[in-house]
Amino acid sequence: MMKKIKLMLVVILMLFIFTDVNACLVGDLKEKNMRLIPIGKNSLLNGSSIQMFDLFSPSCGLECYMNILNKKNLRFTKQGSLFYITVNGGVTLQLLSISNNAMTGRVICQSKNNSKYIQLPGYIKLNKPSTDFQSEDNGSISRTMMFKNFNKNDYLNLIHQIQKQAKTSDLNSSFSYFELRDGSEVNLVFDMRKSIDHLVIVYIKKSTSHA
Repeated sequence: MMKKIKLMLVVILMLFIFTDVNACLVGDLKEKNMRLIPIGKNSLLNGSSIQMFDLFSPSCGLECYMNILNKKNLRFTKQGSLFYITVNGGVTLQLLSISNNAMTGRVICQSKNNSKYIQLPGYIKLNKPSTDFQSEDNGSISRTMMFKNFNKNDYLNLIHQIQKQAKTSDLNSSFSYFELRDGSEVNLVFDMRKSIDHLVIVYIKKSTSHA
């Protein structure tokens, strides 16, 4: 569970660093056989509503796609598994698999929806996070926040406050899980071997549309 949350956070942070988006893969940006499948809904990244898609390109790999963009004089950059197209504010692709003739990935772009964050329980008192991501899927809403340079004593106090309100909990030196009385969940990632570390909070609650 902890590895999955950390991987999710890395992807979110990478997308945040490279994403300032106003358009998806439409028009000149879309190869004719590409398919985009929406994933999640009511998604937010640092206060901005976004859309996310699974990308399937069965007959055009990355080299093929870059050649198409080059012919249309569209600018792009690649760093690691991220491919950023600098058009109309930009589109970010997280590349998952690449072959000579195909590729898969995820696409993130801006949404016109006016989504709102789910609010943490009132007894969880924290400053504004450095990264704040939310998405709804499979009947639940998940909000992931990162707080840089968090103090260990503040973390221990946070655990104490949540545990008083929790139905069940599971704690270790780097990860804490709480099931709250209303059925929502709080996951904390923090390395208690350090006096200062980044804190990740994942708050999950049932979607109101599935209540």
